[in-house]
Amino acid sequence: MHGVLDVDALAAAIPLRVLKNWMAFWSVEPFGDDWARSGKLAAVMAKASGAEIDTEFEAKFLPSWRSQEQTEDEMIAELKKIPGFAEQLEQKGY
Repeated sequence: MHGVLDVDALAAAIPLRVLKNWMAFWSVEPFGDDWARSGKLAAVMAKASGAEIDTEFEAKFLPSWRSQEQTEDEMIAELKKIPGFAEQLEQKGY
């Protein structure tokens, strides 16, 4: 049954017993949500390490997440947090 693209054909071919076994397995060990699980694990590890995380932390692991565009001022503010860049930016008048 590998490579079956026709869901109706798959549904007709799979025995009800096999489907029920997969449903039972899913109730114990859900599958198909790997991105969200990765985000949850990363959040738990970050919190356990004492990190301050934002409310979107877990969502940032989803392929559908898109960050907002930074303004030039926001980029400069972030770069000023880095000691080497802060000095260079000040020399250039930022």
